[in-house]
Amino acid sequence: MVLLKNGKIVSDNKITESDILIEDGITQKIEKNIDYSGEIIDLKGNYVFPGMIDSHVHFRWGNPEKEDFVSGSEAAIAGGIVYAIDMPNNTPPVTSKEIFYKKMNEGNEKSKINLYYAYGVTENNYLETVEEAKVYKIFTVKSVGDLFISDYSKLREILDQNKIFAIHAEHKNIILENSKKYQLNSFENHCKIRSRESEIEAVKEVLNVLEKIDNESKNKPHVHFCHISVKEALDLIKTAKKTFKNVKITVEVSPHHLFLNCEMAEDLKGFGKFNPPLREKEDNLALLNGIVDGIVNIVATDHAPHLIDEKLNSVENCPSGIPGIETMVPLIMNLVNEGKISIFDAYRVLSKNPSEIFKINNKIEVGNSANMSIIDMDKKYKISAKDFKSKAKFTPFEGKTVEGKPFATLVNGKIYIL
Repeated sequence: MVLLKNGKIVSDNKITESDILIEDGITQKIEKNIDYSGEIIDLKGNYVFPGMIDSHVHFRWGNPEKEDFVSGSEAAIAGGIVYAIDMPNNTPPVTSKEIFYKKMNEGNEKSKINLYYAYGVTENNYLETVEEAKVYKIFTVKSVGDLFISDYSKLREILDQNKIFAIHAEHKNIILENSKKYQLNSFENHCKIRSRESEIEAVKEVLNVLEKIDNESKNKPHVHFCHISVKEALDLIKTAKKTFKNVKITVEVSPHHLFLNCEMAEDLKGFGKFNPPLREKEDNLALLNGIVDGIVNIVATDHAPHLIDEKLNSVENCPSGIPGIETMVPLIMNLVNEGKISIFDAYRVLSKNPSEIFKINNKIEVGNSANMSIIDMDKKYKISAKDFKSKAKFTPFEGKTVEGKPFATLVNGKIYIL
């Protein structure tokens, strides 16, 4: 049994000063001034959030030189993350039940956090149902193996199901046309080839299909747009959210699209190469405003570790993505301290909304597993990749001073003081 003293529990527009008594991984009491003579951890007035969720990670199952379930989950804990959803573009891609369960069993055995898994949708397997899958992942542009939809006319039948789909929306045809116009010989051109139009048109393509389903079908799919990066796509989704009656739509943005832009592409080089790529400053602002006005439902990292040697390659041989699971919470809390978002905005995009969207019970309540993220909002520090628990020790945020750092992460009652 352990008593967490002097915490400030964050909930819907309310902060409650309280102690929390935990026994055998379960929350037993939540009240002020609990009298207890055993082990006590003083939270020193730090903020207690229901376990934070990163709903978009790549722990690189099948590529342990880049990351594995142990290092990925240790990185999550260091970043204040209690739950994560691992994506299916692995080696091999997770597009059959056999592979899904093999990965899930290994992940559940090795992960130190609560880990869930996405099932990869192809043009052949889209009618399969996998009970344990938290979400069904769709790529509208080439991913791994057959893990993408090349024939967009099939989207109607694919999406017309009572499932939650996560969509990587970039339009393959526009990327193909752009690749004829621009050579992939600079990081700036990577941004031009995978242009803002490619995301806008892919989102339009999906929304047009969903409009038909909304009007004509009895099914009620839920489509979650991953890592939306441009203002126009967000505006399209905002309108659809207001219009659709049966189809549910939610939106995720990634920290790199909030804080970085294409003007930085040549300076950042491989550390700034993403899919979708970096956009304009006006997009940074639109995404930030989207958090404040509630159009953006969640922030998730798209944590994508690679070997440092790969990221130092020239643009055509440099894979896309960065490790992000250890920097997301500090970056978002820094926004709170800068007055750009509220602590309740942070609570919504990191904890409440992902728990509701993906049906994860992270509530701080008596009788529930003790899963919590405790944040020291006053702690200032410099981001340094050498301190990462991830195997990928690089970041475009190297040397950035942030205020707000995880103090402790609780996973099913196990307490990690950071």
